[in-house]
Formats: sequence, C-alpha cells, structure tokens
Amino acid sequence: MKLISLWPLFLLVGFVASGTARATTTYESFKPTMTAGTAYTIDALKLHPTQFSVGWREIAHTRTKFDAMSTAEVIAYLQQKDVPVVIGPGGVPYLTDGHHTSSALLVCAHSDKTVYGHILANWSDMADTEFWARMQKQGYTFLFHATGANRRSAELPGSLADMKPDSYRGLAWAVMQAGGFKEIKPPAIFFQEFYWADFFRTRLKWNDADEAAFALALQEALTMAHSPAAANLPGYISPKP
Repeated sequence: MKLISLWPLFLLVGFVASGTARATTTYESFKPTMTAGTAYTIDALKLHPTQFSVGWREIAHTRTKFDAMSTAEVIAYLQQKDVPVVIGPGGVPYLTDGHHTSSALLVCAHSDKTVYGHILANWSDMADTEFWARMQKQGYTFLFHATGANRRSAELPGSLADMKPDSYRGLAWAVMQAGGFKEIKPPAIFFQEFYWADFFRTRLKWNDADEAAFALALQEALTMAHSPAAANLPGYISPKP
C-alpha cells in the first residue's frame, strides 16, 4: 500500500484530548528518542499492535464515519483520539489504545494515514523480557488471542494490517454502544472491551455473517451484561430495580 502524507512532519495545532481542551500542541514526526508526554505523528502502518485481534464491526463503523468527513475533520478527530504509544526495545512504537481507530484510518478513503498521539513511556533501553513484563504489569498489552488462549508477546502481529478479526470483541463494542456497560477511557484502563469479549466468549455463539443472528446475540449479551456474573467487569452497570 502506497501512503501519501498530505501534512508536514511538524504541525502546530490545537487539539482536544480526554474531553478537555489543551493548549496549542506541537506535533513532531515520531523518533525513537522521544520522551514521555511528547506529541507525535506517525504513519499508521508503522505502529505495532499490543493485542492480537480487532472487532471488524467497530472498524467498519469508524471507516464509514471517516469516509463522510473532510480531511480536516479526520485530522481533528485523530488529534482528539490522541493515540498513546510506548517506545520499546529498538525504538519500536507500540500503541496501547486506538487499534480500531488506526485500523479504520488505513482502510478509509482518505489518502493521509497519519496518526496523532503522545508518548506514554520510553522504555527503549530495556531488554525484551523486562519490557514485556513491564507492559503486562502496567496493563499496556492484552496477550489473549481471539480463541481466548493466552499467547506470547513474540507472536503479536507486526502491524495493524496483520491483525485478525474477533467477533466477540465486536459484540462487546456493540454492547457498550447500546449502554450495556460504561466506557472507561485510558489511562484508567486499557483493553476494556476485551475483558467483556472474553466474558461473552464462553456464554454466546452465533453466525457473525448473519446480521439477524448478531442482533439476537446482542440482545442476549445486553441482558448478560447486567447480570451478577458480570459485576466484576470494568464499567459494569447494575440492573435497574
């Protein structure tokens, strides 16, 4: 895929992050030497996932949203999303949130595939073992495959384009959108929807290519989301009395 950058490497703009207006921010082209808090720009294909799979329904939804926006609107949206990155051994940029937004950017109609965000931490001086231990301790990676099996960090996809679909991650996103549980935004918790996906994984089955079957699964999942069995999951909403 040939990507064309429509914007300069250094861009002075104002943006909104976590719902709070911030002062004018200088974005710089990503460098492995960047320190925590630095605002960066990077080609989405150069980002390295910290999870194995994505929900295709969320990507499709965001792609449609991007296709209806102007270039300026997409850039403003991405700046508001503010994708956090941890720099790992070898200067590799690992995104800890924004996998779906960045994946949707790659497949949308806009030619500019630039992602905007900030450096969460620079641990490039760590050995691989120490780095991934720190990533897991901080909750910056989710090493469970779409099958529900725990996998090794070395098996993570090399780019967003290599990620596999997980129908349960898509279901969890739809449940959240329908008010089944509250969204808790990073840095409070990363990978929230995956914890819900794994909850539904052992309780529901449906044909994800069948929209009617998905609609039924969503209704069942919404009921399950308010059950006592889900009470310990992040964002749980108690049933109304």
